[in-house]
Amino acid sequence: MKKRAARMDLNVCPGKALAPKSDKNFLITSIVLLAATTMLTSLTSGTAVAQTVMTSPKVAPVQEHGSINFNIPAGSLSSVLTAFSIQAHTPLGSQAPMLAGKSSSGLQGRFTSSDALSRLLQGSGLTYRVTTDHAFQIIPVSNTIMLGPVRVGGILRSSVPPTAMIGNLPPTLPGGEIARGGQLGMLGNKDVMDTPFSTTSYTAEFIQNRQIRNIRDALKDDPSIRGTWATGSAGNEQVMIRGFSIPTSGISFGGLYGMLSTSSVLTELAERVEVLRGPGALMNGMSPDGNIGGTINIVPKRAHDKALTRVEADYTSNLQFGGQADVGRRFGKEKQLGVRLNGMIRSGPTAIARSDLKTALVGAGVDLRLRHVRLSTDFGYQYREIDGVLPYLALGAGVPVPDAAKVPQNLGASWGYNRTEDIFGVFRAEVDIFRNVTAYGSVGVHDSTFEGIYPASVTLTNQNGTASTSKPLAIADHDRNITADVGVRGKVETGPVTQNIVVSANRYNLVRDEAWGFSASGYPVNIYKRSYIPRSDISVPGNLPLYSSSTLSSLAFADTISALDKRIQVTAGLRVQRVQSANFSATTGLKTSSYDKTALSPAVMAVFKPLKNVSIYGNWIQGLQQGSVVGTTYANAGEIFAPYKSTQYELGVKADFKKIILTFDVFQISQPSTVYDVVTNIMSLNGEQRNRGLELNIAGEIVHGLHATGGLMLIDPVLKKTQGGLYNGQRAPNVSPINFNMGLDYSIPFVKGLSVNTDIIYTSSQYIENPSPRRSVPGWVRLDMGARYVMPNPATDAGKITLFLNVDNVTNARYWNAGGYNNLTLGAPRTFRFAVAADF
Repeated sequence: MKKRAARMDLNVCPGKALAPKSDKNFLITSIVLLAATTMLTSLTSGTAVAQTVMTSPKVAPVQEHGSINFNIPAGSLSSVLTAFSIQAHTPLGSQAPMLAGKSSSGLQGRFTSSDALSRLLQGSGLTYRVTTDHAFQIIPVSNTIMLGPVRVGGILRSSVPPTAMIGNLPPTLPGGEIARGGQLGMLGNKDVMDTPFSTTSYTAEFIQNRQIRNIRDALKDDPSIRGTWATGSAGNEQVMIRGFSIPTSGISFGGLYGMLSTSSVLTELAERVEVLRGPGALMNGMSPDGNIGGTINIVPKRAHDKALTRVEADYTSNLQFGGQADVGRRFGKEKQLGVRLNGMIRSGPTAIARSDLKTALVGAGVDLRLRHVRLSTDFGYQYREIDGVLPYLALGAGVPVPDAAKVPQNLGASWGYNRTEDIFGVFRAEVDIFRNVTAYGSVGVHDSTFEGIYPASVTLTNQNGTASTSKPLAIADHDRNITADVGVRGKVETGPVTQNIVVSANRYNLVRDEAWGFSASGYPVNIYKRSYIPRSDISVPGNLPLYSSSTLSSLAFADTISALDKRIQVTAGLRVQRVQSANFSATTGLKTSSYDKTALSPAVMAVFKPLKNVSIYGNWIQGLQQGSVVGTTYANAGEIFAPYKSTQYELGVKADFKKIILTFDVFQISQPSTVYDVVTNIMSLNGEQRNRGLELNIAGEIVHGLHATGGLMLIDPVLKKTQGGLYNGQRAPNVSPINFNMGLDYSIPFVKGLSVNTDIIYTSSQYIENPSPRRSVPGWVRLDMGARYVMPNPATDAGKITLFLNVDNVTNARYWNAGGYNNLTLGAPRTFRFAVAADF
């Protein structure tokens, strides 16, 4: 064999054995507690060593057919690149001296070969080029030429810097249902192991595999989240995170609040659904309703580099039919321009008696990615109508909670309806000013109309079922939202220390026109019998006067300092938040009250990695809610309180086992409230509810073909400071202390194309009020199951046909959802969903 001086060709034959020179040590750690069971898992760490390289000219040239599941342990750069060449089936050439003494943190997950190689070379001072014979060649950064596009998660990424958001979608864990990272507000995208919070990012594949219709149901495997009012009720599809309410108005779209429907957000809009548990005022600014339990962000759909054409027909019990289409294409020599169009329509009776649901959606996303400029725009139209609105069940004084199994699903009037129509548009831009410095901006406009006539509630007056409806309500409103966000992200490297600096400003504005009217009286009913409710003679108001306006504006700064190859990361930041609001007289149009206050909201967060696959993190951060104006009946009438600051302390640990990530954390959130002194009659901001808990979350592939998502949350919600100390020390109402969720998806090994899934949800009992004797709703368990079968599409070579069957609430469990204010709604009954999807 001829000797080649100072050269090592990493042209490795796939499958050829490699001879390691040394072995790896293993560290055993215990971390998993899931519903009173303990699981011990091996924790692999350390460095892989250099390996003897075999040379072969027979490896196929570079081809980008799609993503590959890489499992490359950390080690010397030489051994890591060897493993890459084997797993990518790709020839790789390199000069040996340039690899000497360099290491790589390895790689796990699905990537295209070009993006995988880019990630493995990060921080090494090396890059790559594609040779004339279509192989990869490792070269120093100083010899870099303009590279072709690389792809992440199936989406084109043309040399996107780490400071960018557009075209920088984080990769997924094995199975494709959960992403390895997500958007952290103004801090940009972060890998889950570099995120100082407990987060989960659910993908469109997770949603499709379970045939989920709305965003709230897409979060059903999250133990920290619970839905409140039922779909089809008078309320919006809000959730609770860590025991605090999150209305649909608190869901952001690409980081912007106010762009989505406030009644229900449909899943067809989402490429990812990202959940950040805990307050996020620093990263996202104050939300319209002051969410403090967490934030939910929808990542809009974009065209993948692989052409997409998918049509689907579906059926939902009872007799609800629908269909959808999703088309994506990229254009240009390097596929710089992407267009994604999708639409959906469904109509018919639901599984709830005397309730019909009509929904329609059209969405469009266009993006342009140039060398230093990236642009995107999204448009959407959504229509939703409910016939047979479900009322809340309210309880009279001293009336026990009725047995959910004996109460009909729909206590409302068959003529009751409400409808919502939304149209929105969002434009985003990013410009790379310098190397690793990116300026960004976005603006969105949302126009929404709502109208309805229905009795909102039924009040139970005795245990025999005697009740009465509220006065039927006729309501109409028109909302206009304009939201904007601008900022600059920069990365500065100074020796061993790296700084990621961001400055951001945002503004949210809502103007609402609203009017309503009521019938003269409610109607007597019995909750245990089918009762006739006469049709109301009221009509929806025609002229809508100005009702209210609200403006949230803020300026924020944050700096993340990292050292020792990101093993130590500390983030400090500050947001200055201004809240302005006003209410207006419906008759005169004059302002009746106003609010204008400013608050400072600091935060400190840190990540420490004692091992490369273990992160210990902590945060001290605040959430903001609009303060109140003291009413005229108090001695300090007219006093305006500054925005309320809810403070969170959180400490957690994350372990990355290559294919699965475990997160364990403990947290405390303190929410202030107003109380008054009975002696001085002065109202003050001295009340407090403290939610303290622990969470355990699991996501990824447990064994080959078996994917898990879910975990456990134990929470202790306590009223610490109440009016006159009357309820001090009591458990807060409407919060379940024990919450367990587990979603499993398994690919049957002996039946090609067949997969099954199941979701188990347990919620313990919870109080619904403060006064003694306290009433509570019983705990409940729900089981969802599903199956899908994938087969080739005979109409095209590369396409497929997928059959879906999903059943929610398999056992038809009857249970109450508590939504606050003593209002209850029944959980959804057993519901079947069947769909056929064809990809071309």
